[in-house]
Amino acid sequence: FESYTTHQFIKMIYLFIGMGGALGASLRFYFSNFLSQFLLFGIPLGTVMVNLIGCFAVGFFIANQEEGNSFFLNNFFVIGFLGSFTTFSAFTKEALIFYNSDNFLTLLIYIFLTLTLCLFSTYLGFKIFQNG
Repeated sequence: FESYTTHQFIKMIYLFIGMGGALGASLRFYFSNFLSQFLLFGIPLGTVMVNLIGCFAVGFFIANQEEGNSFFLNNFFVIGFLGSFTTFSAFTKEALIFYNSDNFLTLLIYIFLTLTLCLFSTYLGFKIFQNG
């Protein structure tokens, strides 16, 4: 990328992030809708599973991050794809739905499971694929 001007380089970054984001958002919509038919403690699993998969992938990329890591992979996959595949806004929307329907126990379980499992998933992806 040394032959590109700074302006061209920045445009390329935006292009890679946008392409990855479009793909990630589309796959999130598909998987989330498909998996939402399955319940755990009254919680639809769509958003939870999408976030777990995305967090595991983030852990993988953190573990394999090296100096001069692939420009394409970082911008297209990590920032673009995984940034739009995982979804904190859907998590908070679903939490608010549980709150507004007076399902406080379900709300607490949902928040606890999502945060705990997503952090563990990132850690697991990191530890499994950690170099050395």
